[in-house]
Amino acid sequence: HIIQGNLEGVLDGVYEPTDEQIEATLDETRMLARLVDDLHTLSQAEAGQLSLYMEQVDVAELLADVETSFSGQAAAAEVNLTVTHEGESKVLTVSGDVDRLDQVLSNLVANALRHTPTGGQVSLHARRDDGDVRITVCDTGEGIAAADLPYIFERFWRGDKSRTHTAGAGAGLGLAIARQLIEAHGGTINVTSAPGEGTRFTISLPSVSPKSLVQSP
Repeated sequence: HIIQGNLEGVLDGVYEPTDEQIEATLDETRMLARLVDDLHTLSQAEAGQLSLYMEQVDVAELLADVETSFSGQAAAAEVNLTVTHEGESKVLTVSGDVDRLDQVLSNLVANALRHTPTGGQVSLHARRDDGDVRITVCDTGEGIAAADLPYIFERFWRGDKSRTHTAGAGAGLGLAIARQLIEAHGGTINVTSAPGEGTRFTISLPSVSPKSLVQSP
């Protein structure tokens, strides 16, 4: 409606087609394009038709890449972003689509930074847990009400403290996509939270046996 109204206003002579007006309309079209992409990804994942490019993923490296991507944003928000892991790469390897796993973690970290006040903490941690690699994303932010927790992974869920990622155009798709992507990898994602006490997302992915790792030449 905003895009249509802006363009009709220009055609009717109500608005001058200024650079600001054009940029605002472009922003709306970008958001709409992201929404369409997210809906397509979600529908494919729910139907079991999502293409995943599976390879051996070093989870420690994956977390380090996410840290690099968000270090500037965290510093600007004056939030302490830390990344730690237990064990060597050979025990922290999963079979997965590295881009999709990065998408999930980026979603969770972006949400955590958005909902953590100045001086707060966002931490990522990975460790081996029996046959799984467990990744946690924790924050010391505002938390989520108990009544909302059962619904936050559902598509289009919007709460007063919605933790959806901007890539979902604010439509409540980010966490729904995260759940579908993790489940497509044969894993699970869970959340614990309380208002004023922060939030912890826990991802469990089947690990690759160290004996089956591809050796570098």
